[in-house]
Formats: sequence, C-alpha cells, structure tokens
Amino acid sequence: MGEQANLIGEKIVENRFEISALALELRMQEEPELVKKIKSRKYMSLTEQEAEEFGSTIIKYLGEAVYGDEKLYFDLITDWSKKAGEIAVLEKIPLEESLDGLRFFRSAILKTIKQEADQSSITIDEVIDAITIIDPLIDRCIYSYSLVYLEEHKSEMSKAYANIQELLMPIVPITNGIAVLPIIGEMNEERSQYILEKTLEESKRLQLSHLIIDLSGIAIIDTMVAHNLNSIFNALKLLGVQPILTGMRAELTQTVVSLGIDFKAIATFRSLQMALESIGFVQDPVLTNTK
Repeated sequence: MGEQANLIGEKIVENRFEISALALELRMQEEPELVKKIKSRKYMSLTEQEAEEFGSTIIKYLGEAVYGDEKLYFDLITDWSKKAGEIAVLEKIPLEESLDGLRFFRSAILKTIKQEADQSSITIDEVIDAITIIDPLIDRCIYSYSLVYLEEHKSEMSKAYANIQELLMPIVPITNGIAVLPIIGEMNEERSQYILEKTLEESKRLQLSHLIIDLSGIAIIDTMVAHNLNSIFNALKLLGVQPILTGMRAELTQTVVSLGIDFKAIATFRSLQMALESIGFVQDPVLTNTK
C-alpha cells in the first residue's frame, strides 16, 4: 500500500468512535425503534463505556489492517468476533440484530474512506486496495461471530434433547430393588446408547435387583433396535440386575423371531402386573380396594 493509501487506515483508526456513531445514525434512519432499544439496553457483562470501547476496537483493527500485517489483524478480528459473540449470547442479543448492525458499520467505513479520498490525492486504485483488505475482514467477523451462536445453539439443542430423552425413558422405582423402564417412541442408534448408559447408571444408583422393561410404547423393532436391546439386557446381567420384558405384542415378537434374535433367556410377560407377580411383588389388597 502506498503512503497516501495509508491515510485511509489512519483516518479510520482516528475516527473510530465517530464511525460507530455514524453507523448508529444510519441505522436510525432505517430502524428507529430498534436503535432506541439498543441505546436503552443495560449490559450485565460490561459497562456502557466498556461496551463503547469494545465496539470501536473492531473499527480500529480494520483501519490498522490497511497499513499493517493482514494476517495479524485477521487473527485479532477473529478473536474479537468470538468474544463479541460470547458477550451477545450472554446478553441475549439476537443474532440478526448484530449481523445487520455490521451492514451499517460497513457503510459508515465506506463513507469515511470516500470522505478521505475526496480530501486527499488518493487514487481510485488505492481506495479499491483498502476496501479489498477491509471487506474480507468484515466477512471474517460475521463468520466468527455467527459461529459462537451456532455452537451455543448446538449446546442448547443437546440439552433439550437430553431432557426429552429423560422424559421419554423414566426409570420408575416400584419398591426396593425393583423398577420399571417404559420405552416409548422411535429407537435409533443414539437413543439406544443413551438408554443403555442411563439404565446402567440408574440401576447402580437405585441398587436394583430387577428391572422391568416395557416395550408397549415401541411401534417398530428392527435389527438395530433388537440388537441394542440385547446389549442392554446383557449389560444389566453383568451388573447383577435381572431384566424382565413386558409389552411384547404379537407383531413385535414375530419381528424379533424373523430377525433371528433370541430373547428366550429373558423372562417375558404380557403385562406389568404379571411381571411383578413373577418376582413376588404383591400389591397391598387394602390399597387395591381403595377408591
């Protein structure tokens, strides 16, 4: 970059706070209600002055990149964007609000470059060279910033999925050493693994001797599901827990047989009551007759 072109970068750095204010002014023209909301926002993680300084830092980096080491500022802007994303997630600032804000930062920077070019002997080629450096860095900012939101979204989805799984496979203690596990819904590889881990964990915690696994809530059993159920049975036996099957409807039994999978070693009963009676659990007749 030529000496005259360096003036573009220096002007951006020098006027970084003004550029921030201009970006907000440009946004006010399009989205006045949103800008009012932004101005009135109280941050939990940083003061108003810190927020202003932090926001101007990205503009400072963009200006310095014009006459500095592009690789250095690529890394600095990446780190800044990740930090900004973390703050935005913490403050619950919508992603679209932040990304759209960068559009106005870009416009404010371009206006500053044009103003400097009009007042100096900077050629069109030098202006284009500066923009060629700044534009990809703004795009990098958008990418790194969005990535933080994506990771947060994945984390939230994982937590939600785990909560749903917990609801779909409650291990219900019946009495000391005996519990019931109703399996409801579609089974896949991931869910089978989750059920295996949680079943073993809860069996240890509850010190179970018998676990009744009810399959009446499963519509389809395929080879993968049958093999995974077999793995759960074998793992329970290694823990000293006797697995018992209930809810094996005729069509499920036929499917298992046709797949060549043998559940004969597992005690199987038509209903939960029959399974409980088989291990000596008898409901208190007084409670049975209570209405």
